[in-house]
Amino acid sequence: MRFILFDERQKEENKKRLYKILSDSDEEFVPPLSQRLTTTQSLLNGQSKSHGIDNYFSAMMQQDGLGIILDGELNGYISFIKDYNNEEIAGLESPNLYVSTVILTPSCRGKNVTRQAYEYLFNELFPNRTVYTRTWSTNIAHIKILRSFNFSQMLVKENDRGSGIDTVYYQLKR
Repeated sequence: MRFILFDERQKEENKKRLYKILSDSDEEFVPPLSQRLTTTQSLLNGQSKSHGIDNYFSAMMQQDGLGIILDGELNGYISFIKDYNNEEIAGLESPNLYVSTVILTPSCRGKNVTRQAYEYLFNELFPNRTVYTRTWSTNIAHIKILRSFNFSQMLVKENDRGSGIDTVYYQLKR
């Protein structure tokens, strides 16, 4: 497995593959990515209208990203924002890193790929940054990974993604 910090050229060269990975996993996110306008959208509940995946994809491509190469092919991607500022999250420390999207092909899931990519991102590329991310309360696999890195829960927005599904913000102080 290799990790590549994508520059603009690499994003362009891998655009079709990234789009496919994202669109194939659209419905696995809560709410689906096709119902979001950006990667950092605050209002997530009640967004039932599908906008297609294009808006989310465009926002993701404007951010920095880490390509995950497995078996010689791009099989995952993590998009992130350096020195993120969000009015909803009180006390954001700087410098920081906000992980906005983690996406893997189905064949890579359950193989410790996300964990290894996070280790590379946090320890090799950005070792001295406080890291923030968010997920939904029923995303048990991702929450388990976050807890293994000692992320702490910092904000819960109850029913933010639907009845009984909260948005949970996490922080890893470095």
